[in-house]
Amino acid sequence: MWGTDTHQRFGRNRQALCRRLVDVISPAGQGRPYRPNVEHSVRKDRESRRPQRRGFDDDTYSPPPDVFSARRASSPRSEPASGPPTTGTVKWYNPEKGFGFVQLADGSGDAFLHASVLERSGTSTVLPGATLELRAAPGQKGQQITEVISVDSSTALQEPPRRPRPERPIERMSDHAAGVEEFGTVKFYAAEKGFGFINRDVGGKDVFVHASVLNRAGISDLAEGQRVAMGVAEGRKGPEAVSLRLI
Repeated sequence: MWGTDTHQRFGRNRQALCRRLVDVISPAGQGRPYRPNVEHSVRKDRESRRPQRRGFDDDTYSPPPDVFSARRASSPRSEPASGPPTTGTVKWYNPEKGFGFVQLADGSGDAFLHASVLERSGTSTVLPGATLELRAAPGQKGQQITEVISVDSSTALQEPPRRPRPERPIERMSDHAAGVEEFGTVKFYAAEKGFGFINRDVGGKDVFVHASVLNRAGISDLAEGQRVAMGVAEGRKGPEAVSLRLI
């Protein structure tokens, strides 16, 4: 049997042990049960599972593969498919604009011809009517020529040589031009200018008189108000005197 002292020591030890257990369960010492921080634990667990992003300074860093470059390299640029060789006749081609149209011999209509396609064949221009051996393919706006194989210019329509423009003849009154004789009065005559005007007795528009008419009639000058008889004919700008005599 334990003595009184032993029993008391055991009681005190049990109380101390209980206080230690309370401190473990409730670190704040307030007697509340200990509850671990669940949110902190979950966040820490997620961070441990998240893959670490490698930096450029890492020894094992390698850049991610360029998917688009690999796709471009694996799929070469496709050229428009060309049809079988055929022939066509040039309808028109403008080298300044850099394009024209060719009428296909198979009856499928006209095909667009670009300067770049024509130049690849070693030809800079073609004349209307020239025969082309070519390849064509459907384009965005219709048939277009993709290759010019050969050019036969012997069938081209040769432009006729331009005739020189005839000089416009100078209209002159014949020395014997017929005219209706009329009478009139000199309105004015400017010898330094070589022309003047005569008022007609019958009325109407004044008659133009040139110095050459005076020379043919042997008259050196006309004075204002002088009476004359004249042959009148219609000229480009109105009545003209073709003959003249003093009265």
